[in-house]
Amino acid sequence: MAFNLLPTEAVFRNLLAAAFLSASAVAGLAQGSSRAEPVTGAGVTTIGGIATHAAVNVRVGPAPVFPVVATLGYGTRVQKGYCIGGGSAQWCKIETMDGRIEGYVAGRFLVSGDSRPPDGGIEDGGPDYWVVTGIPAGSRLNVRRDPSTNAPALATLSEGEIVQNLGCQIHDRARWCRIRSIIGMDVTGWVAGRYLSESRGPIAIQPPAGGAHGPDFYVVHGLAAGDSLNIRAEPSAQSAILGRLNSGARVRNLGCRQSGSTRWCRIETTGGVVVNGWVNGRYLREG
Repeated sequence: MAFNLLPTEAVFRNLLAAAFLSASAVAGLAQGSSRAEPVTGAGVTTIGGIATHAAVNVRVGPAPVFPVVATLGYGTRVQKGYCIGGGSAQWCKIETMDGRIEGYVAGRFLVSGDSRPPDGGIEDGGPDYWVVTGIPAGSRLNVRRDPSTNAPALATLSEGEIVQNLGCQIHDRARWCRIRSIIGMDVTGWVAGRYLSESRGPIAIQPPAGGAHGPDFYVVHGLAAGDSLNIRAEPSAQSAILGRLNSGARVRNLGCRQSGSTRWCRIETTGGVVVNGWVNGRYLREG
């Protein structure tokens, strides 16, 4: 009589030789739709190395022969556990940040944040902050894991975003600068230096002397699907962008004022990274 038993992690390790007889075993991609999210600092891992509209299969065990338990889209953040095998045949145990999905994915589809610059050649001089400038209209600047156009992209930056300068170096006759995003997500990586200009940094805006009027907190609402609300340095649509807020974000009210036909409100973010700036008041409601 034969029994079908579900393998345990211990059995997976014992079956390593059988699971990796062929280094060319494929993980299998499933078509899906998921918005790319940036890697947030050193040691944090996301699904990558695939098209932004694709997804990776999560399997019960560390080989293509095991059943698929879920799929994860490009940019999904995961906690990375132990890995077995090597090269194109490496498989790693992962778990989603909410703990709802766990299993194994091919190691080549896991991208981790940059933890330190490459040895040698880094220049620590220059301004404290850069502003992204000169990128083509409609484009975004890639933040890469290493100073190379062949390195995986960890995140993207838009025109006008301000980043911290961690030093620059010349690599393959191109100037690369290691930066850290100071707005929203904590992202560290490398960008092409030709798209950076010196910046005075983010502007800390103080609340009005008489105190803020209206509710203590606002919630962002009324945005079009997929849009975000710009946080600007001044109450003007032409002012530098300090960050962006998604629909549902909760912010502190520092006071509003009318400028022309637009009501602008000074706000302060309530997340881990505190940002002060101006937003269009039409997209705020009491929260």
